[in-house]
Amino acid sequence: MLDVILNTIILIISLIIVIKAADVFIENISLIGAALGVSQILLGVTAAAIGTSLPEFGSALLAIINHSSHMGVGIVIGSNIWNIAGIFGITAIITGFVKADKKSLNRDGLVAIITGVLLIVVMILSAKFTNPSLLSNGEIGIVSSNMPIIFGSLIMAFFYLYYFKILIKDQKESLNSFKKESAKRIDDRQEIILDSSFNGNNNINKLEEKKEKLKSKNVILVLVSILALAIACDFLIDSATHLAHIMGIPETIMALFTLSIGTSIPELVVTLSSAMKGLYDLSIGTVFGSITFNILIPIGLLSIFNPIHIETLSLYFDTPVMILTIVVVIILFKLNNRELNRISGLFLIGLYIVYAYVRIFFLGGM
Repeated sequence: MLDVILNTIILIISLIIVIKAADVFIENISLIGAALGVSQILLGVTAAAIGTSLPEFGSALLAIINHSSHMGVGIVIGSNIWNIAGIFGITAIITGFVKADKKSLNRDGLVAIITGVLLIVVMILSAKFTNPSLLSNGEIGIVSSNMPIIFGSLIMAFFYLYYFKILIKDQKESLNSFKKESAKRIDDRQEIILDSSFNGNNNINKLEEKKEKLKSKNVILVLVSILALAIACDFLIDSATHLAHIMGIPETIMALFTLSIGTSIPELVVTLSSAMKGLYDLSIGTVFGSITFNILIPIGLLSIFNPIHIETLSLYFDTPVMILTIVVVIILFKLNNRELNRISGLFLIGLYIVYAYVRIFFLGGM
């Protein structure tokens, strides 16, 4: 009993530190980038697409490095399902509706679906080439000299780079259009306030064309936040693994639900707070962008260097459910003039509860 209490406390504290460290990292890396003259567009895209995914990425990365790759994959897939069904569902129920930008819905939604399908294809290829008897313990990664597996992993990594390039291009076009429309209102310091729907993060950002002075404090905070993120993620995975063993819970179940929901708190905060502040033209780029990043980078990039073990249920059940959830959300948006109302939100929460119930009580021990 004492072990359960101690590991639960460690898990909660580690989770809080992971989320705070990610927040400090993004805030200070943006300031450093501005001081070095890095494009504000690039910084915006980075913060939107990667910033809120750092907790999931760090946790999945540490799990994979510590040879608990099935837990790392569970965090990624579980976070993605929760991001779509849980976060959109909660936000729609609380605020009344969530409105999606047409371009983000078509672009980011399609990319998220393609990413999920690509993951399944690479997993099936990997399983066939590493275990011809078939798919009970599939691996993604370099095993012997199986070129199809390496090729699949490289495709996942390069696909994200291509998507990132598209995001930057769209950011430039949106910003240039906004500048033309707002030219008369730009003051002598040439500062503008830009609705973050252009960067998928619906916070109000101030873009200044002048350079700020690089401060050593920001550099130190970035280094400290990276160190804190690494240490906290290590404790997070370690405590979750111990809890799973003590309580007889499969590690994948722990990753799919407890860790995935916990590490997705930044996405929930960003999406919910933006809607509650009345920014109803809410782009879904933050959530869909994090889904794409979560799959293509932790799984795709790391599998080039180290085999990643995939559970059969992750291949045949969890990943298809993730893709189906994305498709359902897109359909709900399109059926209601690109909006999610409370009924849609309740439906999404119900869908997540059904998935969790089936996965835990019917399939958990398989």
